[in-house]
Amino acid sequence: MGIRLNGISTPFGGVQWEYTDEGQQYDFEKSILPSCKLSIFISSMCGDNGKYDKVRNTLKKKIEETQLAEVYLFEDEPASTLPAEKHYIGHLEDSDVVIFLIDNADGVSQGVQKEINAARKNNIKSLFYFCDETSKEKTSLEKSLLGATFAKSKTVHKFDDLSINSAQALISDIMTVYHDYCKGRLSFKSEDEDQTLPITDLKSINSFYTPKIPKSIIDNIDRCINYILKITVNLGPIKIPDEKPSTSKIDEWTEHFLTILFDSKSIKDFNTSMFLEDLREVQDEMYFNVVNLRWMAIQSYFLNDMPKCIDYLKKACDLAKQSSQPTWVIQDILIDLRNQQFTLDETNNRYRKSLAQEELDEIDEKLYYPVLDRINESLEEKYIKGLYKQKIESPYTTILSNGYFYYRDYASLLASSFIVSFYNGSLTHILLFYEKIKNFSFYLSCRHNDWILRKNLLKLAIFTGKESEVKKVINSYPEILTNMDYKDALEIMEFCENQPIRYKRTINKLLAFGVVADYLSDNDYKNYVDQIVTLINEWLNEENIIIAVGNSVFYCLSKISNRINHDTLSNICCSIIDKEYKLWFRNIFKLIESHINLNKMSVPCVQSLMQHIIQLFQDEQTCQEIKFQPMFLCILRKQNRDLTEELDQNVKKYLPDFYNGIYKLETTTEKQKDYPNIIQEYIEQIENNNVLQGQNGTYFERASRDIATIKALLSNKEFVCPSNIIDSLISAVSDTLLKSKEGLTIKLDAVNLLIFLVFKYPKNFENSKHVFQKIINSKNTILDIDNTMFLSNIDTISLKVALSLLQISMNDNCCTDIMEELSYIQDDIATTNSVTSTIKEYLEIDNKIKFPENVEIVIIQNVLQWLQLNNVDIKWNAIHILFMLTRSAENESFINNKIINLIDDEGIYVKIAILRQIYLYDGISESTRNYVISKCENDPCYVVRKTCEEIKPK
Repeated sequence: MGIRLNGISTPFGGVQWEYTDEGQQYDFEKSILPSCKLSIFISSMCGDNGKYDKVRNTLKKKIEETQLAEVYLFEDEPASTLPAEKHYIGHLEDSDVVIFLIDNADGVSQGVQKEINAARKNNIKSLFYFCDETSKEKTSLEKSLLGATFAKSKTVHKFDDLSINSAQALISDIMTVYHDYCKGRLSFKSEDEDQTLPITDLKSINSFYTPKIPKSIIDNIDRCINYILKITVNLGPIKIPDEKPSTSKIDEWTEHFLTILFDSKSIKDFNTSMFLEDLREVQDEMYFNVVNLRWMAIQSYFLNDMPKCIDYLKKACDLAKQSSQPTWVIQDILIDLRNQQFTLDETNNRYRKSLAQEELDEIDEKLYYPVLDRINESLEEKYIKGLYKQKIESPYTTILSNGYFYYRDYASLLASSFIVSFYNGSLTHILLFYEKIKNFSFYLSCRHNDWILRKNLLKLAIFTGKESEVKKVINSYPEILTNMDYKDALEIMEFCENQPIRYKRTINKLLAFGVVADYLSDNDYKNYVDQIVTLINEWLNEENIIIAVGNSVFYCLSKISNRINHDTLSNICCSIIDKEYKLWFRNIFKLIESHINLNKMSVPCVQSLMQHIIQLFQDEQTCQEIKFQPMFLCILRKQNRDLTEELDQNVKKYLPDFYNGIYKLETTTEKQKDYPNIIQEYIEQIENNNVLQGQNGTYFERASRDIATIKALLSNKEFVCPSNIIDSLISAVSDTLLKSKEGLTIKLDAVNLLIFLVFKYPKNFENSKHVFQKIINSKNTILDIDNTMFLSNIDTISLKVALSLLQISMNDNCCTDIMEELSYIQDDIATTNSVTSTIKEYLEIDNKIKFPENVEIVIIQNVLQWLQLNNVDIKWNAIHILFMLTRSAENESFINNKIINLIDDEGIYVKIAILRQIYLYDGISESTRNYVISKCENDPCYVVRKTCEEIKPK
């Protein structure tokens, strides 16, 4: 007896086979076929009526002959009302595998590049085939696939072989997966695994603690479960033959209400009266009367009628007390009352102690929700078990979850917690469901490398209205913005409509627009920027302006400054000044300093802004606000001297000390005349600090870094410092290292300045070489932190690295020292940032500077590690170091390949850093430049596209 394998769908469905006997005849028309098939998308140039169309059709035919898969070809589809791009990208996103066919001679078209981006973003398994029949030179795309986890690639030597090789690769890949499964290299999540508390177990809890929730309600929640699966992991329900969904009237009402929370439906679409009639049938009369009032409060809340909401909650609380409801019910109503009173008070800029909170404090009994707390504890325990198992799992084991049933375990607990809150009419717990869905998204983001889960996490973080949380999510998951496109940005903006409270909805929209404005399409951006400016103007013109909105306004304006019209920014600032909202004056100054450019404004708007700022000098109180944060005045003066003459005179009149100090330093046009005197003043201050720091046990921290400021002045190409001042500077700075008790940051500045002087003022260095040598010989003393003021969060290793670089600059052999020191940085973010900044500044002094070969190898190894860290500053420094290392020809090939990988995988800041340097270094190949430009000029982010346009050679 033999076996014929006639269908493979594992891990998608199983293996099918049939037994054979010699001489037996078979009816192949009746052969067993897979119960489900793979969906294959073929991507390549098409519509040429030539080689590509021929290969695509041949490949489709060969794959479909296996009966294992169905193939999508764009040209085979009938006409559609959807735009072509949306049509084929939609099919690609739904596919299981994408096969890319690329001829090196033709390169990668814009359409194929979009398909590659979509496959990468959605983590769709991909097979890349490159043909080198007419061009042996590898494309930048092929180089970028080295080490990619989502794709495999192969090169064929004849174009016609693409169809045969691609079909064979697909079958081989399926067989490999099944082979690994049979050998135990793949494991599957069981639907029952880690089931800590089946929903049916809640019935026993219910009967003991509170008899008011019928078992039928907790048992029948399939509609709610399926809705949660749809909004969290985008899974639809599985229809099991002969099995009906377990649901109930309350389950249907709950699902309907969830659309109000997550699909921007109005509470008016939810028939509260009919729902309460159904609820009356399953609740005790006295308890229903309480819940009925609570639901009136919920309805008022979602109609943005806070006074009426609070009034119903007060009545519900009184009735609960009169009818002797359990203590936890009364406490729950008091919590609702406290929270909504706070919302109303925040609307009226009134902050007072809550009477409901005082009453809660007087209740001796600790709050415990009999059913709800048990469900929440089970859910949290399930999260902890999942994270623990992930941590200890063998790195050689791949987990393939059973999709719907794996996620259903979690969704069941989430649905149970919501339906209990819904049944009891608990407004606080209904609103807390956003937090629970966010926690679920975070848990799944930790366990699975799925971009959609992380996008949901950002969306829900924005919905909390907390700017700090939004920043932390973006910093923790930078790939959220890396993979975002206009559809995702629009989805995040639209989700804000779920917030029923007007001022909170405004905050959400401001935060969301600040995050996604640069990713919106031009039409969507125009619609939303008009809406946002209208919201801000309405807020400014309110009779009782809501203070809680203010910080979100300035967060949004600062984030969209690259795309918004600067006249609009200026007009908003002028309106705030006109209305004398002094609380936000410093926010205005900061916005002007960092985000407003006079040269991007019309002359009338510039003149209006100047007059508004000048007006502030006239009032003593507002003048004090300017004194606290005056740097914006320097920025304005440097941007346009012609339009800031009157402003300049007012600075001179009202802020004379500032005018003759920092303002003059920043704005002078006579650098050769003014800088020597300024530097001399700083030298005197340094000498004074060297004496006073630590004297009589007294330590102080200065707001400015004088040594770093001097280095910045000396770096100006328009200025050459007199030799005698440089000598005085070397003397003062060497005393900072050898004699003073200054802290690590100041001493680090001192070493960096001395390194600069070695290269830029070599004669002064030669004359003072004995001083430099004394510093090197006193290295251990300088590093003795017990003798200095240690008010820094960076480790002494950063100072050791700087001193080693000083030795290298003096041609002193200390290669072993710096290689050892770099190995000690570990995961200290502050120290790593300091070290990368020091190395970057060292290489920037002169474009001829190179490291010794053995040091350079270690630097490269560290740069690769630094690029993996989720810290923007470190990555920024690392990118600059990487480019400067192309000064050594042997590094060029490796660095070019790395840049290609970075432009594919990294976020906006890294892409901009690459673009700003791509034409500055000869070591960057033309093919790399072309690849970077082709990627960035079609990037979803406006700022990247704009930067690309700015740097391209005209």
